[in-house]
Amino acid sequence: MTDAGKSLLDQIVNEAQTLSPEKRLQFIRAACADDSALFQSALLKVQSRQQWFDDQSVDDFDPGVVLPDPAGELIGPYRIVRSLGAGGMGEVFLAERADEQFQQQVAIKLVRRGLLSRHVQSRLRQERQILASLDHPNIARLYDGGATADGTPYIVMEYVDGEPIDVYCNRRRLSIEARMQLVVAVCAAVHRAHQNLVVHRDLKPSNILVTADGTPKLLDFGIAKMLDERQMMHTMAVTQADIRVMTPDHASPEQIRGDLISTASDIYVLGVLLYELLCGYKPFVLHSNRLQDLERTICEHMPPAMSVAVAAAQDTPDSGIHEIAAERSTTATRLARQLRGDLDNIALMALRKEPERRYSSVEHFAGDIGKYLRGLPVSARADTWAYRAGKFLHRHALVAAMSAAFVALLVGFTVTTYLQSRRIEQERDAAQVERTRAEAEREHAQAVSSFLIDSFRLADPTQSRGKEITAREILDSGASRITRELQGQPALQATLLDTIGRVYLGLGDFVDAQPLIEQGLSVRRALDPDSVDVARSLYSLNRVYEKKGDLNTAEALAQESLRITQTETGRDSIETAESLCRFGVIKQEQGQLAAAELLLQRCLDIRVQRLGSDSEGVAIPLDNLARIAQTRNDLPRAEELLRQALAIDVRRRGTDHPYYIRHLIRLAMITADQGHVAEAEKLYREAVAAHRSVMGIEHPETVDAMSSLGLFLMETGRLDEAQRILEQVLEISRRIRPNHAYVGNDLENLGRLAFRRQQYARAESFFQQALAIYYQTLPQCHGLIATTSTVLGRVQLLQGRPSDAEKLLTGALECWRIEYGTQSPGFAMARAALGRSWAMQGKFAQAEPALLESYPVLAKDMRATGREASGVVREWIEDLYREMHRPEAAQQYLQKFPGSG
Repeated sequence: MTDAGKSLLDQIVNEAQTLSPEKRLQFIRAACADDSALFQSALLKVQSRQQWFDDQSVDDFDPGVVLPDPAGELIGPYRIVRSLGAGGMGEVFLAERADEQFQQQVAIKLVRRGLLSRHVQSRLRQERQILASLDHPNIARLYDGGATADGTPYIVMEYVDGEPIDVYCNRRRLSIEARMQLVVAVCAAVHRAHQNLVVHRDLKPSNILVTADGTPKLLDFGIAKMLDERQMMHTMAVTQADIRVMTPDHASPEQIRGDLISTASDIYVLGVLLYELLCGYKPFVLHSNRLQDLERTICEHMPPAMSVAVAAAQDTPDSGIHEIAAERSTTATRLARQLRGDLDNIALMALRKEPERRYSSVEHFAGDIGKYLRGLPVSARADTWAYRAGKFLHRHALVAAMSAAFVALLVGFTVTTYLQSRRIEQERDAAQVERTRAEAEREHAQAVSSFLIDSFRLADPTQSRGKEITAREILDSGASRITRELQGQPALQATLLDTIGRVYLGLGDFVDAQPLIEQGLSVRRALDPDSVDVARSLYSLNRVYEKKGDLNTAEALAQESLRITQTETGRDSIETAESLCRFGVIKQEQGQLAAAELLLQRCLDIRVQRLGSDSEGVAIPLDNLARIAQTRNDLPRAEELLRQALAIDVRRRGTDHPYYIRHLIRLAMITADQGHVAEAEKLYREAVAAHRSVMGIEHPETVDAMSSLGLFLMETGRLDEAQRILEQVLEISRRIRPNHAYVGNDLENLGRLAFRRQQYARAESFFQQALAIYYQTLPQCHGLIATTSTVLGRVQLLQGRPSDAEKLLTGALECWRIEYGTQSPGFAMARAALGRSWAMQGKFAQAEPALLESYPVLAKDMRATGREASGVVREWIEDLYREMHRPEAAQQYLQKFPGSG
């Protein structure tokens, strides 16, 4: 170092010693600017003169020194087996009990040889104290602690046999929802630490291991700190030692700056974790570890939204985005689409630079994730332009004020002159514009009227020559005339093509509807690719693809329609509400209930606001929200929503309207699920009769209503009538919608009937056929696939094939977990059946918890299917304990549930 450099160093050190401990680090950082060597020298020199850091001094350590392998050494009652990893301050070893009292594997953390300073010993003691105060299933437990014969301190912790959370997620190709559920569990552990006034400060993926059963465990409180309870804001200073051991790309801005930090620092790092797990990229790319570069990148630059990062990666060669998307069981395009909106906002709110603008607590952060998973509105909102502009103006107040004054003067002069010239021109043109618009609308209406009148002339006796003409023939004639006669009127041609296509859809004929709607869409795109008319055609066409069972294409069309209506008519318009409902229905059919509920609730809110709570349009989202509640087994909520819809139908549409009949069949299902058999049967038969009368026996909705009646009859023991109806349903369904997912559902229903009749080989055949169709037409983990796989596994168990059932049920269990969570009756039944397969193979230790933990969930399910399932599992539990020669254990357990079985 030059003399000038030494002089500057002494000046900085002398000045720093005059400051309070809380201000010294910030002063040294500012004084050293971008000179990292000067910064380190100043820190060490101040430290050597006065130990003002809370962690005390740091000894020199030579990482090049090779230390002897401690494998085989005894530490207390434990023998070291091997090293699990080393950090900046210590090393962790796998160890096992050596006193033969019992078998146990533990993790022992030792201070690294050569680092026996008071600083490191203090850290280990503090980590031991922190772990002793934390008791949580997602935090590695503390077992013991002490010092070796040579005085080296150690702590004994729970050994977590798992993988880092990012590795665990990627290897198992977990979906976005499954990854978020893991983050929620991690948040619960961090929240427990915060309740005990502990900030972790190093929440990187390698410090969060996930075990084979999917339980995340938070490790390494080595740089955690106890908050100072005497400070109202629960903050603490960041020390030089902290900066040396923290991970820069998982550090908060206040850690990088050396500011006082609080629990908000952990919230920021959890945001980094969520960002990386969901989109596969880090929020920032760090090009160096220079202090100024780190501070500029992390403290000043806003990270891109996750969806933006994914979209940008699609345009970048070798970005790896397609593999990243595959690791999330999706495509890059769908990943960007799923992250856009609420998920972007949740991550970016946690990553805000100012601690006070992040989530108020880890619990609040986890709550927003939970709301998203349940399809509820989240509290996170996108960072606004106004806020950022305000920050800019605050930083450059004087320049901004002078510029604003000049611009205002210039704009005022220009606007005044312009308005005077435009006012005369506008007044002159306004009348002409209104005349032109009125004339165009009159001509359009006249042309539509003329076309329809000509179409109905087909029924004139002079044209029909005594032949009875059906409405369908009139429709077919009109469809053939559109292309032939309206070439010179494209807007009118497109309107009529879409209208007649929708009529065909109303008749259940999507085959004839598709070419007309597609032709109308093509004409409208040529006229204006982003018009509301294009959105209307996209709406019609996505209904066609939904009826065909091609839900991926239907989703893409529905999303494009929603984009156009939001842009052209506003986010709160009636047109936007219609597109939201359609998109929500598609998501519902795909089994994405949380997303569907969010879209449908938004549609309902807009319609109530714009049309009133008694509008016909309000009944439609009410019905679809009832379906979601029914799927979630929230039957009182489903019934409440449906009765609201039916009341609107009676007042506004009448009891012979298709929508009323549709809502009636749904109410029949819910009534049956609640055990009101007589009332349910009356509703079912009324609905089926109305469907046949209004829509005809081969209409898809009539077929679905008949199918529902057949299932009801099967559940209530009238198997012969159920079989006649369900066989008729399959015959019609194969004819009107071949290879549709609903055909798979009809096969599944016949399989259930055969299962009820104990015709297991016949049942297995139906279920296999149903799954073959589902795999072709539905997402990988759709609810129908999970349901059918579960019941097929039960059939294989009854045929004495537990190993086959085990393979099938393992996949079904994962689908239930991803789509409906671990507390759903479907998950419980699949897990219980898996437990039964283990019991049949003599794997009693695995079978027992699977059966005992599943039964309480099923015992609470009051639907007919739930009562049947809980009875079966009850018998499995009794069989298990008989095989284990402990029959009394079954009775002791089952007595806890006297009303079940």
